[in-house]
Amino acid sequence: MRTVISNTLCLRGGQASAPERLTMVFEKGQIAALLPADAVVPDQADERIDGRRLLAVPGFVNAHTHSPYNLVRGSAPMLPLELWSLHASAGSERRTAREVEVSALLGAVEMLRTGTTTVLDHIRIAPDIEGDLLDATAEAYRHAGMRAVIAPVVADKPLLETLPLDSADFGGEEVAGYAARPTLPARRQVEIVEAFAARWRDDPLVSVGIGPSGPQRCTPELLVMAEDFARRHETIAHMHVLETRAQAEMGRRLHPGGMLAYLDDLGVLSSRSNLVHANWLAKGDVERIAQRDAAVIHNPVSNVRLASGRCPLPRLLRSGIRVGLGTDGACCNDSGNMLETLKWAAILHNDEAEDPARWIQPGTALRLACEGGADAIGLGKVAGRLDAGMAADVCLLDLDTTAFVPLSDPVRQLVLSETGGAVRHVFVDGRAVLRDGRCTSVDEPSLFAEAQELSDRRRRDNQDVYAAASRLDGPIRRMRRRLLSSCEIAA
Repeated sequence: MRTVISNTLCLRGGQASAPERLTMVFEKGQIAALLPADAVVPDQADERIDGRRLLAVPGFVNAHTHSPYNLVRGSAPMLPLELWSLHASAGSERRTAREVEVSALLGAVEMLRTGTTTVLDHIRIAPDIEGDLLDATAEAYRHAGMRAVIAPVVADKPLLETLPLDSADFGGEEVAGYAARPTLPARRQVEIVEAFAARWRDDPLVSVGIGPSGPQRCTPELLVMAEDFARRHETIAHMHVLETRAQAEMGRRLHPGGMLAYLDDLGVLSSRSNLVHANWLAKGDVERIAQRDAAVIHNPVSNVRLASGRCPLPRLLRSGIRVGLGTDGACCNDSGNMLETLKWAAILHNDEAEDPARWIQPGTALRLACEGGADAIGLGKVAGRLDAGMAADVCLLDLDTTAFVPLSDPVRQLVLSETGGAVRHVFVDGRAVLRDGRCTSVDEPSLFAEAQELSDRRRRDNQDVYAAASRLDGPIRRMRRRLLSSCEIAA
């Protein structure tokens, strides 16, 4: 398949920061050539697109989401993470393979419609990880034609051991059962991920990482096994780290130097590490991350939605740390739209007391959403830039839309004005997966109807799980009040 997009305005990424008018040629899934805008291309093209009123950008890389939450979108109230998770997790348990597939496909449609071509799915299968459900997730991305790194969540500590709860926090509530239920042994969980990786080893779009839920939720043995998996498979170990004040306190309980010192002492902090959130970094943590060449995945919208804290993004970038952007899940954002995340990343860190020259610029946010994310999740040689030899993962936006008229600064307008309505065509691996705003391989009306039916049924069937989880509401609220009043972790 040979596609020619002629005379289009391009934001290439990489060293090319200024917009350029070019003609792009896609062949065999790659960008075969970037030619002058007026270049005469031979007629042997299967498809030609007039790009004069289009803006071409690298497809966005959503470096952190959780596809099971797509079927519980809108169901979680406005609460901090530890309380929010009681609602979100209960609603996403006991899924069938079809529910998992539909949930991932629903998210893929939203992402493709808003210009995302690659996703890191930190998929949590609860109560226990199951291979057929992982396969269903991979099938969904293959069906949609989307590039995906799937990092199954692994965790082997009961919930009660993952929070800084003290005996006084319980107040007599009976929380055993849901909060103390056992998990699969660490080795068995990694074996399931190993088998999943073997089944999908040769797929051109789907690859497999591993996703320790967080250092406080995993035994040292599991963390070491996950790092070993990432090393042997040349992939990433993707984990939540220091998202909230409570997690920072758990880090202090694990190690006097905090969570990252704990990981470093275990030998599991490396260039394969994805540190998701990294909001509550301790003294010396930025230097430690830089020394180990770990990557941070910044999720600005969910951090604000859950009042989790603020990632020190400007300092990370000044320290040369690799950073990608993620939307997080569809019930803690509550969107899979990377354009929204781009804008938040660009404006959230503006500080009146800071020299405006040091603020995050729109071009920086765009770089993090493309090549920054691709590099962080192990696809830096494949995606994230418009260069000859890179995958033809491209988003084409309509310049005749309110976000771009009048056209003054394409980068600034893309990051600060565009919300997704201008996304016209999307290519992944050289194949058109979105044409005129519609997915080419998904029957969207049928998908939406089935998703609603499955969501309603799961909400009814999981009422006992909701009830069991709700018993932790009181203890967690008391824990939070104690942490805040005692200032155990300085803001």
